[in-house]
Amino acid sequence: MNNFQKLKVGIIVDDGNQTYFTNDLYEKSLDSKYYSIDALIIQKTNNLDKKHNDRLLDRFFFKIITKIETYLVKKKNSFKEIFLKHPISKFDVQKVHVIPDISRSGIFYRYKETDLEKIKDLNLDLLVRAGSGILKGNVLNICRLGIISFHHGDNNINRGGPAGFWEVFNKEPSTGFIIQRLTEELDGGDVIFKGKIGTSFLYMLNYCNLCVKSNIFLHHTIEKLSYKNGKINFFSKTPYSYPLYKFPNYYESAIYLLRSFVLGLKKIFSKLLGFKYKWHIAYQFTDDWENSVLRKSKIIKNPTNRFLADPFVVNYNGKTILFAENFDIQLNKGVISAYEINKNGYKEIGIAIEEKFHLSYPFIIKSENDIFLIPESHQAKDIRIYKCLEFPLKWELKEILMKNVSAADTNIIKFNNKYWMFTNIDSSKTGDHSSELHIFYSDNLISKDWIPHKNNPVIFDSNQARNGGMIYPQSDKIYRVFQRQDFDMYGKSSGISIIKTLNENDYEEEILTNIEPKFFKNIRGTHSFCFNSNVLAIDFVKYQK
Repeated sequence: MNNFQKLKVGIIVDDGNQTYFTNDLYEKSLDSKYYSIDALIIQKTNNLDKKHNDRLLDRFFFKIITKIETYLVKKKNSFKEIFLKHPISKFDVQKVHVIPDISRSGIFYRYKETDLEKIKDLNLDLLVRAGSGILKGNVLNICRLGIISFHHGDNNINRGGPAGFWEVFNKEPSTGFIIQRLTEELDGGDVIFKGKIGTSFLYMLNYCNLCVKSNIFLHHTIEKLSYKNGKINFFSKTPYSYPLYKFPNYYESAIYLLRSFVLGLKKIFSKLLGFKYKWHIAYQFTDDWENSVLRKSKIIKNPTNRFLADPFVVNYNGKTILFAENFDIQLNKGVISAYEINKNGYKEIGIAIEEKFHLSYPFIIKSENDIFLIPESHQAKDIRIYKCLEFPLKWELKEILMKNVSAADTNIIKFNNKYWMFTNIDSSKTGDHSSELHIFYSDNLISKDWIPHKNNPVIFDSNQARNGGMIYPQSDKIYRVFQRQDFDMYGKSSGISIIKTLNENDYEEEILTNIEPKFFKNIRGTHSFCFNSNVLAIDFVKYQK
């Protein structure tokens, strides 16, 4: 990464005050050693409004949606900056004004030769599209690396707009985005990067999450283009078989408003009546997890005013112990508790680890003659490892493996003489730990020097990224348990993948099976699956008082 060319980048914007997108990318560039923002290409679009006088009723209804939801979302402090406007004078870069030829539809933009010459004289390596219009013609190839742009949608199933709306309208479990190098094909450019986040229940909330998360990876993508000298692998293309999504008509907007109102009432009444999602755990003794029958598992009764989740099982010194998150509903905080289990029953032994902050997901790993526990501690902004002093209730904090990181559900395995950490990092500071799977590696388990995988995040998909337990290796096969999120629901189901490739340069896994919440009556989800020492443990959630 030492041999790189610092890229000269320009941003194509509309005239006037600038949005979060442009300001955020500009500020990120100030701290980058790989690229700089050297120019703004400012589009004069004075005649744009005249070209949108059609569908006034449709636009009126949609404006009602955005006004109401913007008011609600602004109350969430982490998203206030998205709605701020920034004067163009703030950007201390060269500014070039252009007047594109706009099609009768107001959609397609072409640049005149005189404007193309202005851009060419800037000697830029790359342009980033942040303005209106679908660009056509010679402007697409005027820079060495072309023009890159977002499409806020999974381009395999959603082309068009508005960004983030139709996924909520259709109650899709995830909302995608891509970063593409523009071509003449609408939303059919060369895809450089793609990701999927869980779909929020409100359009504007979904849009804000999408903006914050995707901007981070636009910044990373431009940096990669620098130190890879523009050489990057593109995602394969598939035939697009879905409709071109367009601005919702007034009928669709009315349906959306009614659905949102009903959903909001349900949430309010559920809270007033004391209904919550409460997790439970169950276990069974079996020699073969692949042929197990989950309905035969024995349920551990939740303690009063608490619930159990995230089970991990270990056999140590002749005892089979199940460790789990023990969540206090009144304190809104979890501790790690231990249960001794056998074929006849179970008993709670006590609290194994408690901190001032929330703990969950008690991942267990043995190393030589010692046993270690790595809980989720994202509230402390770290990944920590505890060593067992006296099994199963006496532990000491051995090391902080990573600091200043918001990570959840960490697994560590030993493979090819290295330790491999799989963890779910929230890059956006929005509380989303379900979309990104990151891998790090080290020669030692107890280490502060974990090296990030070159392809992080190796999976960027809320349907597959988040860890969901562990099938401990008992052969040469390595499995990874993952969670699936649903529309407005965390922990809908889980699945099992087999890891096909794991090294410093590549990662590949293949999904083997999905585990649906069907094994007990009236359950809504399941998000943990653990198999170790001939014991299978799962969790499940019910909606109850």
